[in-house]
Amino acid sequence: MILVIGGRSKIGAALITELLDRGEQVRALVRAGEAADGQPADGQPAAAETVTGDLADEGSLVTAMAGVEKVFLLSSPHPDAVGWHRNAIDAARRTQVQLLVRSSILGADRETPAEFISAHTSCDRYLEDSGLPCVIVRPNLFLQNVPESTIGSIDESGTFYADAGQARISMVDTRDVAAVAAVALTRPGQAGAHYDVTGPEALSYADVAAKLTGALGRPVSYADVPDDAVRQALLGAGLTEWFAAALTGLYQDYRRSGTDGYAAQVSDTVPRLTGRPARSLDDLLKELAPLSQ
Repeated sequence: MILVIGGRSKIGAALITELLDRGEQVRALVRAGEAADGQPADGQPAAAETVTGDLADEGSLVTAMAGVEKVFLLSSPHPDAVGWHRNAIDAARRTQVQLLVRSSILGADRETPAEFISAHTSCDRYLEDSGLPCVIVRPNLFLQNVPESTIGSIDESGTFYADAGQARISMVDTRDVAAVAAVALTRPGQAGAHYDVTGPEALSYADVAAKLTGALGRPVSYADVPDDAVRQALLGAGLTEWFAAALTGLYQDYRRSGTDGYAAQVSDTVPRLTGRPARSLDDLLKELAPLSQ
């Protein structure tokens, strides 16, 4: 039995499908309110067993892990995420889980003031020091952010705004992250592995604008703006102070990475583990076509 924590996320939902397709028994952790309607979220297959629990409650995690051999651990960004992940790791130790696969972030093997990355670094080190057999999966920024956030933010002049500077980022499709996690959970001999998961190319936001110009059939341009302007826009969109600050901190880190730093590195993890090429932004935009209509 494999317990998926974070099954309502894009990665988690795709992972559940991958595992069920492989004939694995899957249990998905859901919060009490989420379990009430009995409906799968974000494509979650109905064949996955569900169990109620909360990352803030270690006892509920111990109960959820009863009879579980392997655990996939992912959570949404939150000020308490480090504590949540420690709860899950401690619960896995108490229940003698045989393998824990944790979704981290690219760059979490280095020191940085960026909140998102430093929190993942802390969690990764706690897991490595726990003595649990584990795999750490470190995906880069998600390609899905482009259709879900960037396209919707294009103004009447055809411009979208971000604080990424000239940084190049090897963005990755969430489904490829799930495919790598599925291999880590089902292929023997994975304990101790660290997988950096990226797309097939490093893109600047100017590159993204060029690709959107082709996909949308109209000129699209990228404007680099100050962090404070982005932060104010995020707050205006309803994000919390913590989340807005964490996002701007992440993009500060991307700018420090520049055109050829850690965020621009392209790994062979997806093709090496899955046997197929990593999906590109062009691939994703073609799936969503015709975007211009």
